[in-house]
Amino acid sequence: MTNEQRLTSLLKKLAEKLELKNYEYKFRNIQETIENYFGILIPMTLKGETENGDWSKELIVKMPPNREILRELGVIKVLYGAEVFVYSVLIPHYKRLSKFDLSQLFPECFYADSTLHNEVIVLKDMCKEGFQRYNGDRFLDADHIIVCLKSLAQFHALSMVLQHNVKNIEDEKIMTPYSSTYPTQLMVAFRNSLSNNLDIFKDTEYGAFYNLILTNFDDIVDSNTNKASRLVYGHGDLWKENILFKYEDNKPVSACILDFQTTRLLCPAQDVLIFILTSTETKVRRKCYEYFLSIYYECLQQTLLQHSLDPETTYSRSDFNRDLKTVAFYCFIASNLAFSLWLGLEEKALIQSKNICEEGNEKTSATLYYKQIMLDIVQDFVNFGYYVPKGFE
Repeated sequence: MTNEQRLTSLLKKLAEKLELKNYEYKFRNIQETIENYFGILIPMTLKGETENGDWSKELIVKMPPNREILRELGVIKVLYGAEVFVYSVLIPHYKRLSKFDLSQLFPECFYADSTLHNEVIVLKDMCKEGFQRYNGDRFLDADHIIVCLKSLAQFHALSMVLQHNVKNIEDEKIMTPYSSTYPTQLMVAFRNSLSNNLDIFKDTEYGAFYNLILTNFDDIVDSNTNKASRLVYGHGDLWKENILFKYEDNKPVSACILDFQTTRLLCPAQDVLIFILTSTETKVRRKCYEYFLSIYYECLQQTLLQHSLDPETTYSRSDFNRDLKTVAFYCFIASNLAFSLWLGLEEKALIQSKNICEEGNEKTSATLYYKQIMLDIVQDFVNFGYYVPKGFE
């Protein structure tokens, strides 16, 4: 089925769900380049008539790309199953239980389907609500990091509120925590990226660290879940492309979270640490790291108290600090793939770089930049107490 046929079928179903008569639609252009590895994003305006009068919405339609290999390997089923679960099950629960307005935290979902060959999600276009994408480079500044961490803290706290109030969540199987064997293709991508880049670090003082990560890959990934103090419905891939910002006087004041294809039951510290590692330049991270952690936890604490939950028994600061150390090596693995993808070094993989580096000076420069970023992260792990090099125990 072509994209046009899929859209025609979708619009008919959407109109029926909304009880929309005499509807018409118009496609719009996305002004900025968006990195989305497993989704085609189509902005459109949908208009029609309901029994209450004229109806008009600016929408974003998200559908899987036409890559049959993704279906054969089960990637589409996993990713769209997770995101549809978030919009169809989790967020409606959150709206019912929340003591604050969630309209700025998540986009409204008008339609979602994860059944085979019908995978689609239709969302309100938050850019028409005053939000916009970050227009800087790969890294966020401290102000943007802070508003993101506050939104992430609210997201995690809502999961804790839900877990406290609802004991059995329908279709929870789709939220199975990641392990060293699931989802298969993601774990293959993680492992291969480490292995393929191993030689880059042989001449450094942290070459042994890379060997340690690769040798103990299975234990690291599994302990990320097994040894955590607490699991929540976490995002799994929070970075600038999955966030929209609202501004006042050119300062970010709120962050709307997008793209829940990697949402799983996971440790809250995992979301926080991966976000900080992949979204901050080294100098910002080193200057503000403890402050960032405090901002996140204080917002989590406030949100739990707002919902009559005791932070000390629900998820204490000492739990959070301990979990940061527990998940650090896994976060390094995820960050390694993220930066290798961004810099065009993932050439022959299911998850490929959008713009693969050409051989020669371009690739040499990208490799050196990637090497420095990752070495800085390992050095930070030493400074934070997450890793003690052999001989310094």
